[in-house]
Amino acid sequence: MIYQRSFTCILLVIAAALILAAGCTTQAPSASSPKTAADATLAQADAAYAAANYHAAESLYLLAQENYTAAGDRAASVRARNGAIRSFRMTVEFPYNRSAYEAALATAYPNVSAERRAGWIDGSGFASIRSDNETLYFEENVGNVPFHNFDLMRNATAAMGQNPLYDPLTKYAFAPKNASSGPYGEPVTWVGTENVSVPRDQLPANGMLKIWLPLPIETGPQTNVTIVSVEPAQYVKSATGTGADIGIVYLEVPLEDLKGPFLNITATFRFVQHEEHFVIDPVKVLPYNTSSLEYRKYTASGTNIVITPEMKAKAQEIVGNETNPYLQAQKIYWYIVDTIPYSHAPHFQLATSGTPESEYILETGIGDCGTQSMYFAALCRSLGIPARAAGGYQIFPPENGGTHFWAEYYLEGYGWIPVDVTAAETADWSYNATPEDRHIFKAYYFGSLDPYRYIIQKDVDIPLTPAPGDAVLFDMVLQNPATVCDTCQDDPEMLLIQNFTTILKKA
Repeated sequence: MIYQRSFTCILLVIAAALILAAGCTTQAPSASSPKTAADATLAQADAAYAAANYHAAESLYLLAQENYTAAGDRAASVRARNGAIRSFRMTVEFPYNRSAYEAALATAYPNVSAERRAGWIDGSGFASIRSDNETLYFEENVGNVPFHNFDLMRNATAAMGQNPLYDPLTKYAFAPKNASSGPYGEPVTWVGTENVSVPRDQLPANGMLKIWLPLPIETGPQTNVTIVSVEPAQYVKSATGTGADIGIVYLEVPLEDLKGPFLNITATFRFVQHEEHFVIDPVKVLPYNTSSLEYRKYTASGTNIVITPEMKAKAQEIVGNETNPYLQAQKIYWYIVDTIPYSHAPHFQLATSGTPESEYILETGIGDCGTQSMYFAALCRSLGIPARAAGGYQIFPPENGGTHFWAEYYLEGYGWIPVDVTAAETADWSYNATPEDRHIFKAYYFGSLDPYRYIIQKDVDIPLTPAPGDAVLFDMVLQNPATVCDTCQDDPEMLLIQNFTTILKKA
């Protein structure tokens, strides 16, 4: 929930459910054995992790993994490897200590005063963690600065001569709408190609590589979905189909059978995407059927869309005495647009630490497209309005795809209504837009969406099919391959993500 390190709605939502696999029970070996040494090292690693000494923990987990491998205990070796991955993911997005962070800011913004830059170190809205008794700063803090300082952002778009996110989409936001034509119009046919290409020498000699690859699904605005091919076909074990809540093709690759210098997997597909535009009359909104399964599903607290007393209090503060769900959702939308600046979020660290995305934004007041969408959904659910965070990719004109998420809320009598807070906020980044233009553009994305979308899933935190078991996985969203490989010495998922591409073009 992506145009990483660029001026766009980015959800490189690469999160993981990190559950330790259970080790085998065997007769206690001698004190000098690799197994005994590994057990002792693993206990030290667990203690270091619990004490927030993540770098130390990673080194200890890797040492335990080495000893378990030498002892021939594969299950325990995988457990130690997963501990190392978990430790790594806690800090990988936080490479700067204070002096390095100050230097990075000075290099990126040499014309900004030292006093102003100091506010980007100790001020609110910039992420940091404690690890190994040191404060570490989020790598994207440097790139997030313009999102919090519109003068810098507008200088950047002025230097380009355009706002590459806002300008191409004004044709939809400013176009006259015909309410009688229905909510779906302007169909665009897209052809997609996804490719995994991994050098053979970066994979183990044997074992099974399990891959969950994203595919498009049928939704209200996304229709005529055709999966043209997934190759090599012999690796395909199952698929959810285009009518599911999430599009998945599941593959198993026997690594000992791989020939050639690369593992190559390719999926091709077509779909039609429509512009959405809902015209809502608040008086015609019907009461919810609160006993329906769908109502209960999308008003429940989830893993990342959470309902807490604090979330309920914030939602009530935003809507005041308003009781109409359409007008309540509208108030929530404008609250986020006006007060929650877009910022890249540390998704690895949030997922690894078990911090819900919607809680993160409630506590910090910042977030990216996925975080903002989950926050919108959580606030709506807190009021009994069914809501979810849907998405996959945004295809900014002419043809340039990046992972993206947005929100939807449900109204009886109308259906699922789209909301894209992050796309709306791009109006504030344009150097030459008038205040009136900005308001029109923002208002469009409450109830409307452009047709430059590739939808993979209807909500976040949908379980993978088949269930992956205990593994370190990106499973909050499926915009890149989710991967399991027990014979891999390193993080198999990161390997495939680094060697994965998605290309989306108009047919």
